[in-house]
Amino acid sequence: MDNWENAEQKRTIRTKTGRDVEITEKNIILVKDGLLGFDGLENYALIPHGGDDSPFLLLQSLDEPDLAFITIDPRLFAADYVPDLSAEDIASLGIPDIAQAVVLAIVVIPDDPRRMTANLQGPVIINVATRTGRQMISRSVNHKVRHYILGDPAAALTGNA
Repeated sequence: MDNWENAEQKRTIRTKTGRDVEITEKNIILVKDGLLGFDGLENYALIPHGGDDSPFLLLQSLDEPDLAFITIDPRLFAADYVPDLSAEDIASLGIPDIAQAVVLAIVVIPDDPRRMTANLQGPVIINVATRTGRQMISRSVNHKVRHYILGDPAAALTGNA
């Protein structure tokens, strides 16, 4: 993300949270085919969310100002996470392998943040060089749509965490 901060032209956008944020063209990501369930909405800004120490990034729609997704690098809580994607999926972004991409998981934060989940089955894969991305489906049966970021709350209550 740091190398995206040095673009020339700046503009201000209003995020879903009502905050005005200054972005550059380097913050803008074209999400090919949109996100699942949001076809046709392809233009997003990827911006830090939650302060300097926060691991979260806001994927803010530029097509629909009331639409934004909180994202996180899934390796921050699942160190061995690598989505199981076809070679065709990876090549569709113009990269030879997943190691050359930014991988983000969409986060859901309920009223009880201890129950926060991330979608490991449908990561957003971004080619940083071209600023294009695509939401893809991991073929691994171990990658869940609702992976608890802070560990399974039910297991913590029973002492099995």
